[in-house]
Amino acid sequence: MDERFEPPGEEHMREREKFAELSEADQAEEISRMHDTAWFENVTTFYEDERIIEDPEAKERLRLAGQIAQRVKSEGGLALVVGGYVRDKVLREKFGHAAVPKDIDVEVYGIAFERLKALLDQIGRVDTVGAQFSVMKIGGVDVSIPRKDSKIGERHKDFVVDGDPFMSMQEAARRRDFTINALGLDPLTGEVVDHWGGIRDLQSGTLRVIDAELFKDDALRVLRAAQFSGRFGFSVHEETAALCRSMDLAHLPRERLFEEYVKLFLKSPRPSIGLEAARDLGIVEKLHPELAALFDVPQDSQWHPEGDVWMHTKMVVDAAAERAQGRNLSKESALTLMLAAVCHDMGKPATTATNDKGRITSHGHSEAGIEPADRFLDGIGVPQAHRTKIQKLVQEHLFPSVNKDAGPSAIKKLAHRLHPATIQELVDVGWADHKGRGTSWDGYPEGDMLLKKAEELAIAESKPAPLLQGRDLIALGMTPSKQFGVVLRQVYELQLEDVIHTPEEARRWVLEKIAEK
Repeated sequence: MDERFEPPGEEHMREREKFAELSEADQAEEISRMHDTAWFENVTTFYEDERIIEDPEAKERLRLAGQIAQRVKSEGGLALVVGGYVRDKVLREKFGHAAVPKDIDVEVYGIAFERLKALLDQIGRVDTVGAQFSVMKIGGVDVSIPRKDSKIGERHKDFVVDGDPFMSMQEAARRRDFTINALGLDPLTGEVVDHWGGIRDLQSGTLRVIDAELFKDDALRVLRAAQFSGRFGFSVHEETAALCRSMDLAHLPRERLFEEYVKLFLKSPRPSIGLEAARDLGIVEKLHPELAALFDVPQDSQWHPEGDVWMHTKMVVDAAAERAQGRNLSKESALTLMLAAVCHDMGKPATTATNDKGRITSHGHSEAGIEPADRFLDGIGVPQAHRTKIQKLVQEHLFPSVNKDAGPSAIKKLAHRLHPATIQELVDVGWADHKGRGTSWDGYPEGDMLLKKAEELAIAESKPAPLLQGRDLIALGMTPSKQFGVVLRQVYELQLEDVIHTPEEARRWVLEKIAEK
């Protein structure tokens, strides 16, 4: 291993003790020397950003981070913005990427934790959100001192954390996962400090591990590799990929998997890149047999010239991301669409066959896909509310194509079956399914027609609302009883059959039934 990856030893401990004995002025001078081994780049300062940014919350975070950095500097310390904010800012300003910097994390050097907390108390309300990790939150900014993490068990919380404000910047950055996330930014000067070649890897579009031994302390980093690959379109360096493939992923909690997949699906222009990275890094094989089952499952080349079901699924996922962005869907709606796109053909491995004419078929794959889709969604920690909607969308995803002449009754029954999903969501999934093929794109007229009919029936975004309720039956002179449920179900079924259309017709039908008795 390269000597720069060696963990700190006795020499570092002596340097740390010597640093603590220095006066505040000498400590400040020593901090400035920490830059000696770094590569530098310049971006805009937070003062400049604050003047031009429009979002009031983002503007306030910039102002607060700048104020913290200024106060830390006046006390002889150094405050650097670290992590994803710096990565995204460099990507955007230096390499023209569409990344949008958001969450601001500040790491403070040269000031002990308690002294730093007292300083922050003078600026605003401070919440200690991670005393174990030496992390404080003030406004929308996280502030911490440098730290070392020592793994003591298999679970993701099994770490001993040692905060050290006098740690060198290079050593502090060593604990991060990839070089692109190990940059530090002085918000007052716009200077980006790069000890590990992160700017080089941002430029080349490469994910590269900093310290192989530290990386192995958290298996979730393998998922993060796939997630970053999808979000930024980056390739994984071969040594990093080999390291990821060697790691055990069995102890990852589902909620952490869910967080990474949400980022992959909602922040990636082409999530298929992340899915293919997940395959290459061994994630799919180790964690997701429902996805692995899609590999090499053939399809009829007339309808799917793109190849097997895995290839089709990746294309559908990318089309779904395009649809979500084009319709400016909410986070919840976009996530439903993306997960349904991933799961929509999970029934094909069990139903694909070659008929007596030599054609490849997958009859019944929509219904067969419900169970494997639910296993996959449960395995990555998707909440039950989302899972229920996605199961319905998987089951019905072919409806627009095979029911082009559907009338009001069929569409009302569809809206009822889909609930809590909607016909609008079904058309979004169908649009992505239709576009995610190797055939020429001719739009999705069958989906457009279904949606138009559903809108005319006022059920594009909901199931048909019952025309009668229990209070209506009481108003008609009926006494509350178990019979209420029977009558209301009968009325609702006639409503779905398009026999009864208005509350007046429904009340008239009930009165006729009462009169018959």
